[in-house]
Amino acid sequence: MSTKKNKFSIYIYVVVTIIGCVLACSSVIPNDYLKLVIVMGALGVGLYGIMKGLSTPSTTEERAIDEK
Repeated sequence: MSTKKNKFSIYIYVVVTIIGCVLACSSVIPNDYLKLVIVMGALGVGLYGIMKGLSTPSTTEERAIDEK
């Protein structure tokens, strides 16, 4: 069950990263400095979540190997 939750959270962070890239390339936000802050925040959160989700072992066998 934890692997399903882990995969779902990774998908959420990928969507956040894609939204950050779309905002960076679009003209939805006219102020450049506000756009920079929002885009950098979205990319930071998205990439951090993806790295955190991929770094955790998904099965008990992998956890046992990591403990040795």
